[in-house]
Amino acid sequence: YSQALNFDAEMVFWIILLSVSPTAVEWSAEMPKSVVGLSGSCVVIPCTFSYPAKGKTYTEFTGIWYKGLYEFTVYHTDTSKISDTFKGRTSLTGDLRQNNCSLKISSLSSSDTGPFIFRIEIKDLDNFSYVQNKTSVTVKETPEIPTVSVEEEMTSGKPVTATCAVSHSCPSDLPRVTWNHDGTHSSLSQPQNPGQLKLTSYTLAFTPSREDHNKHLSCSAEFEGKTVTDYKTLKVKCNRVFCMTGPLLFGESILSI
Repeated sequence: YSQALNFDAEMVFWIILLSVSPTAVEWSAEMPKSVVGLSGSCVVIPCTFSYPAKGKTYTEFTGIWYKGLYEFTVYHTDTSKISDTFKGRTSLTGDLRQNNCSLKISSLSSSDTGPFIFRIEIKDLDNFSYVQNKTSVTVKETPEIPTVSVEEEMTSGKPVTATCAVSHSCPSDLPRVTWNHDGTHSSLSQPQNPGQLKLTSYTLAFTPSREDHNKHLSCSAEFEGKTVTDYKTLKVKCNRVFCMTGPLLFGESILSI
């Protein structure tokens, strides 16, 4: 009798599991648990989703993002249904037909912490809210100070390259980066972990002169009304070609060519 009860209980367990598993597996989403954004800038929540297509092709999708337990409609394919507090500030950066549900929130404020939940409505199939996948936003009020890197010691007349690493949260709205020295500018974005601040390296190629010795080489990043700066003190040595026309600066030495 006891064995029969155990058998019946096991059968009920597997019936329930098999009836739930296909939906649970096929309706799935991938997004980070948290992302970091700068106040006044934008942030992107990377998101992909899947659904049980069962060999059929669907073309009409309605994507919806909610804050909290359906407290606010953050994004809706029908923009008239977006809550006033998010209206004009949100968009999808991907294509729902390509299973991309990534959300961009602009003009980020301290109240935009989430959690955020994605819901998909597919015509002729079904609707599904990915409530098991929630993303929160950490809003930083102050940008991180950039990091300037340059050779500790350089020679006048010999070209060098300085680098300024700037953290930001919005690739489509980069900060305004300026150097206090003339030269050739370039930039390169570095790959980062999903949800973390993005890192862009700005380079300055220049030829130092004897007058640059002990001067600050600074890099400033201007965000929305906030500017952060880092600098390095240049140490420039002379060589005969560039230093024979005047007295040496303090701390300089004549190098052989």
